[in-house]
Amino acid sequence: MKLPSIIYTLFIATFLERFSTFLIIPFLSIYLSKQFQYSGFEIGVIVSMFAVSSLFMSFIAAPFVDKINKKIIIYTGLLLVTLSFVTFPFINTFQGFILFTIVNSVGNSFLSPTYKAMIAIFSDQSNKHIVFNIRYYIINISAVLGPLLSTQIQQFGIHFICNIIVSAYVLNTIIFTFTFIKNNHNFQISVKQKQSTIKDTLMIAMKNKAFLLLMIGLILFVFGYNVMSGVLPQYFALDHTQVEASKRFALLLSINGVTVLTCQYFIFKFSRWTSIRTSIIVGGVLMPIGLFFMGVMDHLLYQGMAMVLFTLGEMLVFTMVDIQIDELSEENYKGSYYSLAGLQKLGGLLAPLLGGLLLDHLHNSIELFGILSLISFVSIIFFVMSYKESINHSHVTQDMAQ
Repeated sequence: MKLPSIIYTLFIATFLERFSTFLIIPFLSIYLSKQFQYSGFEIGVIVSMFAVSSLFMSFIAAPFVDKINKKIIIYTGLLLVTLSFVTFPFINTFQGFILFTIVNSVGNSFLSPTYKAMIAIFSDQSNKHIVFNIRYYIINISAVLGPLLSTQIQQFGIHFICNIIVSAYVLNTIIFTFTFIKNNHNFQISVKQKQSTIKDTLMIAMKNKAFLLLMIGLILFVFGYNVMSGVLPQYFALDHTQVEASKRFALLLSINGVTVLTCQYFIFKFSRWTSIRTSIIVGGVLMPIGLFFMGVMDHLLYQGMAMVLFTLGEMLVFTMVDIQIDELSEENYKGSYYSLAGLQKLGGLLAPLLGGLLLDHLHNSIELFGILSLISFVSIIFFVMSYKESINHSHVTQDMAQ
């Protein structure tokens, strides 16, 4: 399989970006809890700003991802994220952390949908399935290495960690610059589009009912995923020191990454054997079950087994959903659809807020994680509805063609 050089650049960029993120963001709630003694709700407000900014950018960036030269979008995103990590070690106020999450999230909101759109544009149709699987595989290599390295270097302080992250983003910028100069790709969309407003872009997606139902399902699914990444480490910090809580959570994240690395091939085969849509539905079942048992079990071995279930569900959905969006989106609006897919971040907004609020008032793990897991479990309903709607739309299209 021969891929364009820009695809390999995007793979490297994805690894460096996610590796940097996994060095610090998964431990942010523990850091805020132990170093600044913020309450669960206060931490939820800070963490939720990642999602608030992403949601806002989903509406703002969507009309422009397909129209502005993607070089400009990438450089802007890299600059904003780099600046956020340069300033992070010097932040010691609630408002400062809010500003950090906003700038960091805005930068990532430029990068992530642009990377996905470029993969969709520059990959042959026959290779898209495996290319998106490789991208997800790379993300989870970083999910293994990032937390493990972070727990080893946290003793050197937050300045040291942020210096590594900034170096990674500088390297990312250099690699993109080299690729842009060497290949001289035209990253400006070739099709002239009359529509350019946020309203027009939203109307395009609103007419696609299967896409909207998929987004609602993803919002609920991402809610559960963010309970794991935001609420679970806070829950650990209640009964453990910062170092102990970080190590326990890092080990679970490593199990998450190792599960992906060892099972990705089988997930790929499963999706071929069944279908992309069926894989998404099965994933919607497994993930909340794993989340529930991860929260209610005390023994690390059982939590690890629950994380395997959680990860299999996560893989089935996140690996396949980008391909599903590619299939549901219109050819000249790939970037807009991937940007609007940021609406799933609403789940990332609600999880730390609701989770933090419940964490402050509920001390029974079965009640706490039972409620949170059940909310995520509802995603299955919308995944099934999206599946049926896409089939109906396909039949109508075929009838019209005949």
